[in-house]
Amino acid sequence: MRIVIADDHALVVEGLRLCFGTDPDFEVVAVAENGDQLLEAVRRENPDLAVVDISMPGLNGIDAVRAIRCLPGIVTRCLIMSMHREAEFVREAFRAGAGAYIVKSSSFDELRIAARTVMSGRNYLSPEIADLLASSLAETGTGPVRSGISTLTPRERQTFQLLAEGLSVKGIGFKLGVSHKTVHTYRTVLMQKLGCESIAELTKMAIRHGLTEVD
Repeated sequence: MRIVIADDHALVVEGLRLCFGTDPDFEVVAVAENGDQLLEAVRRENPDLAVVDISMPGLNGIDAVRAIRCLPGIVTRCLIMSMHREAEFVREAFRAGAGAYIVKSSSFDELRIAARTVMSGRNYLSPEIADLLASSLAETGTGPVRSGISTLTPRERQTFQLLAEGLSVKGIGFKLGVSHKTVHTYRTVLMQKLGCESIAELTKMAIRHGLTEVD
């Protein structure tokens, strides 16, 4: 099984490389430290599986998974491995097209089981996450509820993350290939959809939802 690993922590990446290296059924063909590098690696290698963290700079893991699922001719399946245990992250990951969600405290044996499960065409969820998700659904009584973030378009989500990472309107426009007026429009819509009144509030929300991290 050919694998790409995407995580912005070098120790995590090296640890996974070492673990996969002990099993002849797995081959790590590329690594990435953000979502943009992950997309480049997937286009280049067309691996069987991508093991993806959520909180990465530039393009977060959930949006990267969503983008991978839209790449023409690419058959790569995606496994999310994250520190986040909240039900909202799990729902967003599977909506984006991930086939598995496990926590970083999982054993390597569980990671291998998850990888093989995904490659067999089935979904996998860490047992402790499954319990938390079941509790969340029981509390709401009505199943998953769409949050403000889940209603954002892909460009709005990108703008949201880049604003939270401290990029200027001009810098965001350059990165996304749009005018600064368009970025201003995205920002206004974001404020309205998310109920935020300042960039500081947007940043706090982005950190809370795993779209960016505190350095």
